[in-house]
This record gives sequence, structure tokens and C-alpha cells, in this order.
Amino acid sequence: MKFLKALFVGILSFTLVACATNQESEAITVMTPMGATALSMLGLYDDEKVTIDTVDGSDALSAQLHKKDGYDVIVAPINLGAKLISTGKTEYVLHSIVTWGNLYIVGTDEAALTQEGNFAAFGEGAVPQKVLTSAFDMENMVPTITYYNSINDVQAQLLTGKAKIGMLAEPAATATIAKAKEKNIELKVLKDLQKEYSGKLNLESEGYPQAAVFVRKDSLEKSEAYLEKAATFVNETAVKKEEAINTAVEAATTEKLGVPSSEIAVKTWKRQNIHFVKANTVKKDIDTFLEQFKITLDSAYYAK
Repeated sequence: MKFLKALFVGILSFTLVACATNQESEAITVMTPMGATALSMLGLYDDEKVTIDTVDGSDALSAQLHKKDGYDVIVAPINLGAKLISTGKTEYVLHSIVTWGNLYIVGTDEAALTQEGNFAAFGEGAVPQKVLTSAFDMENMVPTITYYNSINDVQAQLLTGKAKIGMLAEPAATATIAKAKEKNIELKVLKDLQKEYSGKLNLESEGYPQAAVFVRKDSLEKSEAYLEKAATFVNETAVKKEEAINTAVEAATTEKLGVPSSEIAVKTWKRQNIHFVKANTVKKDIDTFLEQFKITLDSAYYAK
């Protein structure tokens, strides 16, 4: 399949670069949102030469992407970084795609999709809303979609019964289902938005380029070996050894990563669709996705 071929090429691209960091490597700084994107960097949290700051929300990411002397590496929603790049407002280039969609519709049952009520969602004006509205025929959507500030707010709506259906990202979706069970509320995953989105748009890829690695131009050389290390963990180690995920999460701490527990991180790993792929090997997929945001990204803005 096209996606698997792209993933293989992405892995190969990394393995052809210098193998790993060594004592002479320069230190780097990384900023990433909590959740799946933070997990994409699991291979680096134990590296003493890598400082990783995790944030909740996109305001800090946008502010740093505007800086000329900001973090060496920033993981952010692809549309956020791509827009700044295309308008010449950042010194960063697009390096890799690390998550391919981790959005799911969670609710009491499928009937909630055809009944009046509150459909709790998040990410208004950003990737989550774009995927949701592209995956479903909004004109025939019966429940009223209400956008909240964060995933935690959506979770609260579901756990208090104020909403019978909501959009969540993994691993929060699984954590919410577990918490609901403790309150005698039965929730389940009703729809995989990645499949709905791909099917509606007739895409060949499994999922969509959601979060990307952006590297400051003058940090490309020193960051490459570290990113290779992160890619190796995600694409190879985590796939072969689930225990490695558990160990890495506990070492990084669930609080910093923004995940409920190491067990849930392992359990939901596949549904989080974390795959490190060099951006220049999946440019067509990226172009298709960015078209929805009216963003065009020239090849010159991709890391080689």
C-alpha cells in the first residue's frame, strides 16, 4: 500500500543518516504538545543532551515558531507550521510527519449520531474540526456540535452526561471510556475518524498528516541524528517491544507526556497512529491535506 511504502522509505531515509548521537553531539531543545505528539519523541526523553518541553494547546507553539532563536525542534499541527512557512513568518522547515490521525467519535451508542443533543468537540478552526467536517455530511448532522477549549473539557461533558457523544483523541478516548465505566456510564468508540476521512475523500493513505516535526534551519545538521533516534524508537522498537513503550513512558513521566498512564499509552499505541516519515517522501499526502486550509507549501520548504 502507498502508506506502507511511504513509511518504509521514511524509515530508510533515517537509517541512512548518521546512526546515533555521541559525546561530541551538540545539545538540542524540543517543544511538543502533550499526548500522541509527545509520545512521538519517546526515544529522546532519556537523552541528557535533549531538553524537551511539553505544552497544552497551540499558543506556545505558534509563539515559538515565530522566533528566530527558538527551539531547535518543534512538533506542531502541520497546518500551523505550514501556514507560517508559506507566508515567510518562520525560520523553520518541515522535516517529518509523526502522527497520522488519532481522532475518534466516542459515545453511548450510534443512535446518538442521529438524535438531538450535545456533540462535544474540540479544535475549532484547527485540524480536528477540519477532519470532522470533512468526514461527515454536516448538513445532515442531527446533534448540535459544541466546540470546547480542550480535550479535557470534552471528557467532562461526557462524564457528566451533558453530552452523549463527543470527539476525542487517543489516548484520552480510552481513558474517558474507562473513567465513564467507573461512573456506570457506558461509552465506546463509535467512529474512527481517520477511516471516515480517508473514505470520504477517497484517499489512498491510512489517515492524514496530522502533526509534523519542524526544525529551525540553522539546527538541521545538529538535530538530524537525534530525530533519527526518535524515529528508530517509534518505527522499530515500539513496534517490536511493547514493554519498551511502558518503560519509556514511566521514565519520561505521564505528567510530562500528558497521558493517563503507561498502560493506556501501550494499549492505545496502534490507534494513535504514530509513525515517523520524512515529509519529502509523502508530499502528495501533505499537499492534499493542506489544500483544505488553502495552504501551498513549495518543495524548498522541506528538509532534504
